[in-house]
Amino acid sequence: MKINQLCLSRSGQEILQNITVELPDTGVVVLLGANGAGKSSLLQVMAGLLSPDCGQLNFSPDHSCYLLPEPAVFYPYLSVKEQLQFVAQQMRVAAVDIEPVMERWGLTAMANRLTRHLSLGFRQRLSLAQLDVSAASMLLMDEPLNGMDPQVMQAFMQQVQAWKSQKSIIMATHIMQDMESLADWVVVMHQGELVTLRRHTDGDSFHNIYNQAINDWQASGDVMDDGR
Repeated sequence: MKINQLCLSRSGQEILQNITVELPDTGVVVLLGANGAGKSSLLQVMAGLLSPDCGQLNFSPDHSCYLLPEPAVFYPYLSVKEQLQFVAQQMRVAAVDIEPVMERWGLTAMANRLTRHLSLGFRQRLSLAQLDVSAASMLLMDEPLNGMDPQVMQAFMQQVQAWKSQKSIIMATHIMQDMESLADWVVVMHQGELVTLRRHTDGDSFHNIYNQAINDWQASGDVMDDGR
């Protein structure tokens, strides 16, 4: 995916400003940023849920994407199994076996329960199972670690490790430490701007990457102010 000079505003307020970036075909890209940095809005634009005011998004011909939003949203009168079948149908997945997916995410016992009766933990499991059945080439995740218990976290980390060699995974989070072992690229966003994109290597601390990016951004602003 290539994003060129993307901008978005709401009620006269700039949400995204001149976002230009080329994202890899495979691997994990982690979006770091404080609340209000524009991470969720960028994911929604990439998923086609929001229309930008300017700029372009260019996809590969076989591109498909699926967004895990925050908070999770389901059809309340569908069962867990029906919700997964619905996602598979919408994503035009020809022959998907729902049973192994439910087993992988610990949903087998909840197969016939209505989604509106699920606890927060099982809603999180169902969100991840939807990513699984979507068969999308790009998985977009908005704060996927929220409400995740240790058992689901382990399954999630293992599945992302398996997905990352075949799919592009774009993940927004402010919980930095848990994702450091999976990230291939790091994007730092601040006040609607893309501050930095860099490859992530073992030993790189998200905390240090984020703080350095913000310090550099602030320093560049000071230089511009002094030059006027």
